[in-house]
Amino acid sequence: MKRRFKIDIEYDGINYCGWQRQTNGCSIQFAIEEALRPLNRNQQVTVVGSGRTDSGVHALNQVAHFDLETSLLAESIKNALNAKTSEDIFIHECKEVDSSFHSRFSAKKRSYIYQVLEKPSVIYRYYSWLPQFGFDFSTLNRCAKAVKGKHDFSSLCRSAAESESKICMVYKSIWIRKGKMLIYEITGNRFLHSMVRMLVGCMMEVARGKYIITDFKNLLENKAGEMQVYTAPAKGLFLLKVEY
Repeated sequence: MKRRFKIDIEYDGINYCGWQRQTNGCSIQFAIEEALRPLNRNQQVTVVGSGRTDSGVHALNQVAHFDLETSLLAESIKNALNAKTSEDIFIHECKEVDSSFHSRFSAKKRSYIYQVLEKPSVIYRYYSWLPQFGFDFSTLNRCAKAVKGKHDFSSLCRSAAESESKICMVYKSIWIRKGKMLIYEITGNRFLHSMVRMLVGCMMEVARGKYIITDFKNLLENKAGEMQVYTAPAKGLFLLKVEY
């Protein structure tokens, strides 16, 4: 009889083509599935994540589940996965859950952070964006406030996003300053392909004075306007947590 397991994963996405299995490169999903093969008589195991992160995006706490016919303890599965995946991936927890649990559909809220440097940093250069222009911090938060609530994000996601509905509820949207780093934190019920990176990119375009806040609000309301959508680099984005 198959048992369902839930895993909490941290990963550095720099060397991966994103979460989802791809034909043109190694993904996080593929790496974990390959590590599970020896525990499943060398047969494919499908690992289902709470959501897909783009190429180069990181996760502090991604959640996934898989079904496995095994007598192993959850702790033993965790140790096996950590032994067989690279140092870019670490399983913090593995536990058996009810078969009704689904890492994606059972999730209630998801939170992301995006890191922007105000000054150069050797340590954080691979994990944050250093814009080559000045910008106003207070304007960023005025934009962030407008993001809260229910919106149709059709103008702020990749057109190829698989979901027919582009409506998302955003519960938290705020910029904070921490040393020479600015951190954007956003929590919502769901997120679309590249949505957070597009939000950050567009907010920065307003904060640098290229557009006004009304232009940004028009994007949120899918109104015709002159503002072009800018997508922030992937390296500054982290999946922070998933709530159930």
